Amino acid sequence: MMRTARRVSERKSDAAVRESRTQAERRDEAERRILEAATDIVAEGGFEAITLAEAGARAGYSRGLPSHYFRTKDDLLSALGVYIVETFLARRRVSVGRATGFDELIDSLRYYFQMPPENPNMVRAFHAVLAGALNTPAIAVTVARLNHDSATEIAAGIRVGIAAGRVRDDIDPDTQGVLILATLRGSVAQWLADPERIDLARLGAQFISNLERTLAK
Repeated sequence: MMRTARRVSERKSDAAVRESRTQAERRDEAERRILEAATDIVAEGGFEAITLAEAGARAGYSRGLPSHYFRTKDDLLSALGVYIVETFLARRRVSVGRATGFDELIDSLRYYFQMPPENPNMVRAFHAVLAGALNTPAIAVTVARLNHDSATEIAAGIRVGIAAGRVRDDIDPDTQGVLILATLRGSVAQWLADPERIDLARLGAQFISNLERTLAK
């Protein structure tokens, strides 16, 4: 009898775990779809075009669902900025492949110039969020953190290059990280505004060539 009760209890426990996982998966999928919809809305209409209701409808859910995951428009836009960066990082890791150390940094910078033509909506939405941070304190906090993390990652790659003897040891990695990030963002912003005039692939190749020459020991 006790064994039977234990088995019944275990089956109920397993079912509860499966149900919990299913709910978590559904939530993850809903958040992802809402963020994808938000990306398209912001890319098409700019920072002011997005609403929680419109994001829910565009994602195929009720107009009220996004408010369960993102309390305000600012929360949604902050999450959108993080989502775009995380998506970029995941795709960059695939692009970089097995490269490590300073080579990984160079490949990552190269990918930064390659990605915009492949994902123009995502890049346009991200730059809309960056611009929105200038006048929206809640978003500014998220963007400042993203900027810091991105510049810090670049600086870490430069430090690896210094340790490996490939980069001059009089280089300030933290300052270079900020300067490189500014160049990346500025180059893509110019391309978004005038893609016919800006040859992003050529610009990226020239930038990386100049950078390697400047940093070389």
